Amino acid sequence: MISITTSTPFIGFVDSRKGGRVENQDTCGYADTSFGLLVVVCDGMGGGPGGKLASSLAVDTIIRVVRDTTVTVEPEEVLKNAIQIANQVLIKRIVDNPSLRGMGTTVAALLINDYAAILAHAGDSRIYKFRGSRKVYRTTDHSVVSELVRKGTLTEEQARLSAQSNVITRALGVSPEVEVDITELAYEKGDRFMLCTDGIWGNITEKELIKIAAGTKSPGGAVESLVIRVDEQGFAAGGVHDNLTVALIETTSNSILKEKMSKQAKMTILVLSAICLISIVGNILLLTRNQKPVVVQQSSNVDSLNIDSLLEAKVKPERERMEKQQQKNFERLYELIKNNQIDDANRFLEEKKACQQVVEQLDSVIMQLENLKKMVKGKEKEQGVEKTLSTLKTLAPQLKNYGISDKDLTCQNRNRDNILDLMTHNITKAAPDDKSIGHYNAIISVLNSVRLKIINK
Repeated sequence: MISITTSTPFIGFVDSRKGGRVENQDTCGYADTSFGLLVVVCDGMGGGPGGKLASSLAVDTIIRVVRDTTVTVEPEEVLKNAIQIANQVLIKRIVDNPSLRGMGTTVAALLINDYAAILAHAGDSRIYKFRGSRKVYRTTDHSVVSELVRKGTLTEEQARLSAQSNVITRALGVSPEVEVDITELAYEKGDRFMLCTDGIWGNITEKELIKIAAGTKSPGGAVESLVIRVDEQGFAAGGVHDNLTVALIETTSNSILKEKMSKQAKMTILVLSAICLISIVGNILLLTRNQKPVVVQQSSNVDSLNIDSLLEAKVKPERERMEKQQQKNFERLYELIKNNQIDDANRFLEEKKACQQVVEQLDSVIMQLENLKKMVKGKEKEQGVEKTLSTLKTLAPQLKNYGISDKDLTCQNRNRDNILDLMTHNITKAAPDDKSIGHYNAIISVLNSVRLKIINK
């Protein structure tokens, strides 16, 4: 492992090993340029001397072209042009020497300065961006199995382990023109950009790769740990694993460019805002609807008593708590989307949706109980009790997913009985009197407590 020597305000380390192969056909190069720090990783292919020649020529050409280009050109164009010239250099070398036919190379290049990071790649050498302990970006492989992943035919892990995982659809040296993916990314202090060949990502799971690359305290330690882990696993499996190369750059400040939300992200934010608003209003309406009338006795100062104010004083704390919880939900979702964790954001939304559905079911049961306690004795009431009991039995297992235990469903002032048992008492089917109404109120009180506990999670 070597430290990347640079005058730019970035920290970098690189390591390249032959793995279980006779020759290392990977090449990594870096240089300070007028456009920023340039790091290039290439994985040669073609067998014999061709693979190493292809990767070396590509790295040297890309670095030379970027260095020799004036700053009047946009960095994206500079990098794209440099890769195209490298491709032409390889094509010409093959034309001049037919024995080299079949050689080519992947390319992954990072051009980073104080404004932004420019990423370019063709083939299956990857560039990752990590923030904290998370992956926030990864290039998309140009390979047959990657296409199958996008179509949903294979999972990422199945693609990694597939015998066709090394069949790529783009490379330098294959055709006169090569399509290169170019991406501009903002960054924050402490973010890490990692370039690596398939000898790295193809030999360990993505989860383990992220854990090491993003979770190791120092960038140098991360690089060292990665290559050691891959080599260890490769030799343990027979020692025929591929060449492995990794370069890691850590930022020391925020980029001038600020991250923008995609249209999808903005729509998700708007949807959540609507959900939050509807939820708040709905909960407030339910809360208000469930309040008992306040009876004010006539007195000399009756004019100073405001029933609306009394109701507001009772409802306000609950409303404020609901609003605070909804705000927390919104902030959490916003953070996930800002960090480009769209899958996590969708899961978060689904969880909150499921939680809301459970709360709505509880509200429905509470309303049923409120109606039942006022009903006269008879067949209709008996049927209503049975229906409500059935709903509660169905709901009880779901409540455990939100930390609701049997103790939470116990009524302390009713011989510590579970509310499901209380619903089976004959008193639930009796005519309304002080005793039966008290029985219903005890069950309703437990359910209201459960409801609040779920909302507060």
